[in-house]
Amino acid sequence: MNSETSPIPNSDDYLSRLNDAQRQAVTHGTGVSAGGAVSSPLLVIAGAGSGKTNTLAHRVAHLIASGADPRRILLLTFSRRASVEMTRRVERICKTVLGDKAGPLADALAWAGTFHSIGARLLREYAQQIGMDPAFSIHDREDSADLMNLIRHDLGFSKTEKRFPGKGACLVIYSRVVNSGVPLTDVLLKHYPWCAGWEAQLKQLFAGYVTAKQEQGVLDYDDLLLCWAQMVSDPVLGSFAGGGEILR
Repeated sequence: MNSETSPIPNSDDYLSRLNDAQRQAVTHGTGVSAGGAVSSPLLVIAGAGSGKTNTLAHRVAHLIASGADPRRILLLTFSRRASVEMTRRVERICKTVLGDKAGPLADALAWAGTFHSIGARLLREYAQQIGMDPAFSIHDREDSADLMNLIRHDLGFSKTEKRFPGKGACLVIYSRVVNSGVPLTDVLLKHYPWCAGWEAQLKQLFAGYVTAKQEQGVLDYDDLLLCWAQMVSDPVLGSFAGGGEILR
């Protein structure tokens, strides 16, 4: 594969659908390396209705059409629906640009999905290296809230004279603490002052929740991202779990 960008058929028509800012984002970088990596990073910050999805889909299609290996492109979205829609758009654009060659190339876009699904995939792949059972279960938000409520009940907090925060509120507080890395005291004071009087009990509840997850071999949505982040911090695993091997 040449280190320079290959000519793109029908490029004028392909780019004419984009405005100047979108076109600049899509074509950023002067070439693609032999491994398929873009020559320089790009951060796009855009508001609602600015065409982010369309621009990103064109960007991925542009990379594929320029010679990047689609197996080394990591495409992440927040929702499953967005992931499916993004992949479909990439396929349509590639078909317009590449014709019959588009199908196999777009199908090779193997690392496209939500942050949580890709995180789960990487964790299962490298579970043994980080001391985790690859057969772990994943709790969605409803499952997590139910487990939180079970621990809440076992600790007697569901029968307090003054009403203890419900399972949903407890899960939201827990999620903010673990994702922000901010102490529970500060989180309560800033975001949930009406729950500040329950700090000691919440600490006990969260500790019980974590223990229950470990005993059951369960990860919640927060764990998928946190464990992935921990993998990335490892000098060896980081080159794989962080996408380095995918994008290199």
